[in-house]
Amino acid sequence: MNRALLAFSLMIGAISCSPVQNNLDLVVGTYGDHLYIYNFDCQTLEFTMKSQAEARNASYALSYPGQILAVSEVGEGSGAYSYQVDNDMTAHMTADRRQTGADPCFVMVYDGHMMTADYSGGSVSVFPIEEGQIGELVEQIRFEGKGPVEGRQESSHIHQLKDIPDSEGYILASDLGADAIRVLKINKVSGLRIEHITNVQCPAGSGPRHMEFNQNGSKLYCIAELSGEVLVYNISGSEEPQFELIQRIQADEVNAGGSADIHMHPSGKWIYTSHRLENDGISIFKVNEDGTLEKCGYARTDRHPRNFMITPDGKLLLVACRDDRSVQVFRIEKDGTLTLTPSKLVLESDMPSSITAVR
Repeated sequence: MNRALLAFSLMIGAISCSPVQNNLDLVVGTYGDHLYIYNFDCQTLEFTMKSQAEARNASYALSYPGQILAVSEVGEGSGAYSYQVDNDMTAHMTADRRQTGADPCFVMVYDGHMMTADYSGGSVSVFPIEEGQIGELVEQIRFEGKGPVEGRQESSHIHQLKDIPDSEGYILASDLGADAIRVLKINKVSGLRIEHITNVQCPAGSGPRHMEFNQNGSKLYCIAELSGEVLVYNISGSEEPQFELIQRIQADEVNAGGSADIHMHPSGKWIYTSHRLENDGISIFKVNEDGTLEKCGYARTDRHPRNFMITPDGKLLLVACRDDRSVQVFRIEKDGTLTLTPSKLVLESDMPSSITAVR
């Protein structure tokens, strides 16, 4: 093999499940006492545990160079962990912990800072990442609001954070409790500070939970937990982003009020959403040329599917099913539909709630 072809093959293998590199390292967050790192063979569909760490209700976790970042969702005493790991992800993981708002359920990294979405606290907390550790809290912004669904929308509940692609420091925070997507602006003049600019108002009682963008950032797709809809917005504006609701399409087939996660296929052709509480499964949507959605399928899963991920090559979908303590593997067919494989990771006691690839 000549050098150019070898270099190209190695590059492709580094970013996808391919014959050159068919393994992915995965971070599995749980409700329970641990988080895990597993190796996943994309060809044989086998899971091999590489490491685990003590972590109370680390319901969402992700990797950052040399670290694993995770939330600890335990009410008023909640926090966020940073675990040091070596290059092959097999070293014993020791944690550094900082307190957040109550019940953080999502973490993201922006410009060298860790941000948590604090569900019960109705807040966003910001910490610098300093020499592989979480620094002291530098910002916490709290929101107030409520919605019409009794017992679910008594106050603001921040569920996810997403930075708007190619924007000048704009971040979205979904507020399930207030039927709003908060638009935040990052100010780097004096460190990293957050300004609440405006709100994207969602339909009353919808409960916006997780968000996804299309490939050029002109569309926002939001799965609404309570109404079970996907809300589709046009994004425009040369400076401050503007949002226009252009479609509401039902994803939850039985109105169970437990819609969870949303991801776009790497090809941009399909959108997938997860649904819990009844008729648990994954809804499948075709993305039309104008960015609107057309439902084209549904795949049943184990109980309580929450977070899921699509492998970089777009061939497999892995879903964390909390109540059956399992991670299931589906093949993504050429038409976007899902076929369940025999492969399954089952944890003994902890309940998987998130699954993300190590980057």
